[in-house]
Amino acid sequence: MAKKTTVKKEAEVKEVKAPVVEEKAVEVAPVVEEAVTEKKKSGRKPGSTNKKTAVKEEAKKVEKKDEVFVQFAGEEYSVEDVMDKAKAAYVAEGHRAAAIKSVRLYIKPEERKAYYVINEKAAGSIDL
Repeated sequence: MAKKTTVKKEAEVKEVKAPVVEEKAVEVAPVVEEAVTEKKKSGRKPGSTNKKTAVKEEAKKVEKKDEVFVQFAGEEYSVEDVMDKAKAAYVAEGHRAAAIKSVRLYIKPEERKAYYVINEKAAGSIDL
């Protein structure tokens, strides 16, 4: 007789566990889907900042502009203007402006000329 009661208890336990497991599976499924969709979201957390972006923004705010002038025999030349003219002359020769990597500029006010070397290859001169 002891065996019969054991069998009945196991049957009762199985019956009780089955509905509980089904209910939990239904309740857990939406939570799991939400967790998966939250992991898929990319981007920064609200309120966080990217260090590179913050540095660039600071550089834009504190834009410092240096100006250099050459004065000789009562005349004045802006180095920035002369540099722009040299680059424009290089582009006028048929080169691309985006290809300019380095520029060396030699200003000779006594000759009223500026000589340039661009990318260690192309050389030329412009009138001041």
